[in-house]
Amino acid sequence: MSTNFLKLNADKTEVMVIGFRAQLVKFNLPSVTVAGVDVPVQTNPVRNLGVMFDSGMTMSAQVTTIIRSANYHLNNISRARKMLTTEAAKLAVHTLVTSRLDYCNSLLIGVNKSLITKLQNVQRTSARIIVKRKKYDSITSELIALHWLPIQQRIKFKVLLLVYKAHHKQSPSYISDLLQLQAPRRQLRSYISSPHFIVPRTRAVSFADRSFSCYGPKEWNTLPNHIKDAQTIHIFKKLLKCYLFQEVYCN
Repeated sequence: MSTNFLKLNADKTEVMVIGFRAQLVKFNLPSVTVAGVDVPVQTNPVRNLGVMFDSGMTMSAQVTTIIRSANYHLNNISRARKMLTTEAAKLAVHTLVTSRLDYCNSLLIGVNKSLITKLQNVQRTSARIIVKRKKYDSITSELIALHWLPIQQRIKFKVLLLVYKAHHKQSPSYISDLLQLQAPRRQLRSYISSPHFIVPRTRAVSFADRSFSCYGPKEWNTLPNHIKDAQTIHIFKKLLKCYLFQEVYCN
């Protein structure tokens, strides 16, 4: 911050300690001194760039915030559904609901399955409103018709897109530096066109395995070569979505 001539405003600064539950129990520092001002350590979730973070990185606060906001807009869309065409309803859902489900969803890697289920229920409710189905009607065929990826696959899509951008130097260096190409024992053609990344070994499943540097390479290495070899980001996104879609609905 000194290099960039920036000054930290202690009055607008929040401090949070993130770690394992056993570590947090041992931590008893009530405040941290910032620029001569004592800033209390937060125990409640804090917002950063529109995302709610909690000390255990469970992301439950973020999911709760997404669901609350999405349900508010879905209620309004539902009231106006009789006056909307199907295309207008799709646009409203995409603008007000889907955008919230997708915002920074790569942070939801490896979260509790119950949180993913709650977000999936929001997506299902959105589809029911668009196609005018009742609350407990099956909606799988409509999700296929809408060509919507489930929440879990949308998260995977976002992470793999970041890996593709990082590999092709289309992302900031602090993201690209997290990936390390796997050097082959022999120079093979397959390596030149379809590179693999090293998956770092971890010991903390709840934290380390959820990191981009671990999850990203692991999922990338499982992709078919024709997707990894995509020449443009547009082609990659198209092939990846079709692959994930078939993985869910065609297997």
